[in-house]
Amino acid sequence: MKRKISVLLVAALILTMFALPARADSEVLEFSEFGSTLIVLWDSILLDGKAAKEDPVTYLEDYGAVGGPREKIGARGWAASNSMDIAAFGYCIDDGEPVISEEFKVKTEDAVIAAAQSAGCSYASRYHIVWDVTGVEGNHTIDFLIQFEDGTIVKMTTNTAVPVSYEYSADGSAVNATPEPTAEPDPDTLDNAPGPILRLNDEDAYANFFGAQRYQIEEAYIDADKGCGILSLDVVGDPYIVLMFTSLDQDGEPLEVDTDKYKIIQLGVRIDPAAGDRGQFYFQTSENSNFDEPKDLVFDYARTDQLQYVNINAAKNKKWTGTLSDSRLDPYSACSVANEYELYYIAFFTNEKAANEFGDKWLAEGDAAIPTSAPTPTKAPTPEPTATPETVVTDAPAPTDAPATDAAPATDKAAETDKPADKDNNEKDNTEKKKDSKTGLVIGIVIGVIAVAAIVCGVVIAGKKKKK
Repeated sequence: MKRKISVLLVAALILTMFALPARADSEVLEFSEFGSTLIVLWDSILLDGKAAKEDPVTYLEDYGAVGGPREKIGARGWAASNSMDIAAFGYCIDDGEPVISEEFKVKTEDAVIAAAQSAGCSYASRYHIVWDVTGVEGNHTIDFLIQFEDGTIVKMTTNTAVPVSYEYSADGSAVNATPEPTAEPDPDTLDNAPGPILRLNDEDAYANFFGAQRYQIEEAYIDADKGCGILSLDVVGDPYIVLMFTSLDQDGEPLEVDTDKYKIIQLGVRIDPAAGDRGQFYFQTSENSNFDEPKDLVFDYARTDQLQYVNINAAKNKKWTGTLSDSRLDPYSACSVANEYELYYIAFFTNEKAANEFGDKWLAEGDAAIPTSAPTPTKAPTPEPTATPETVVTDAPAPTDAPATDAAPATDKAAETDKPADKDNNEKDNTEKKKDSKTGLVIGIVIGVIAVAAIVCGVVIAGKKKKK
């Protein structure tokens, strides 16, 4: 009888261990101490069970701070390894005891597995980690953990470029420590004249614009007949291409985009709505080099196969300063189907109102909306231009009191700063779209410095050892 009771107690204990998050006794390895390829990305911060929008998260230097009070916070993303499978995920607070749970390991999408395999990793798992912060006071740092099948626990958060961690400020004091953005200027004082407008319809002018550094993009070229740049994406995954702004001239001088003046980037595009509805723009400037997440601008498309424009508000990123240098465009954060991405122009504006007026006019009039005096970059070196009479730039339409959103044509709107339209395009696009696939996958954060185009954002770390 006593033997039966003992067996039942052991069984109950085992069930309890699997039912509740376990506090691991194992030491936690730093990210740099893991001796194999390890890819760690996160898609979103979770606030009370929902993915946080951009506004609630304020960056302190390169680290995030989330203001409270909240009931639950956490993170969602995925990780991959080339050495062993992932058994569970977890977190630790202020470098305290790790909390590990198999429940934090959730179903992994095929696109994640494909992206991991393309980066040389045989094992990939999605995580959805939640921390109950009801009643928590003060400021705390939450780090996220991976537990491998051999019991090894690795902190996901110590790569200096993209720490998968953030500070939770229960009373919001850490978030409020960040200076408030400058007040919106009076519309009457705005400079509505557009900055450089790169019209991608000239093969010679943009011969070197699409850089050799690219990933999951089979071809990139200027299609003079369509009057746009074409990016051929032949696989499902996380495509990107470097745009060589430094290869362009303007009036015989190197093209310069003053980021301190021009805060809105506008793209005129046509997408395949089945491929995805979100893109990313990783920028470099004369004052901030290298591609990393602190210099990542995320934007949304309308789900339409018609022409549309999207606004990318760079004013929200404090590293947008200096002169724009070669930057990286991710047409989709996660691409669901092979497709051709059409990029008609890239334009720069001082404010969103001016950008919307230009974009609306382009949708209505096409190329006629682009000023004849707009910059026409050519690849360097360029012959000395023939002297021509000075061209006078026509003033942009005067601002009105109506909100910028009132100017939008009737269509499905993109999120906040993105103002696409769903007008019929007279050119064509009679291809029947097979489906509107929503994978929900946002492979948003890329770990480490991307040095090899064949790897999405894997970081190879040598020298496995125990944390002291």
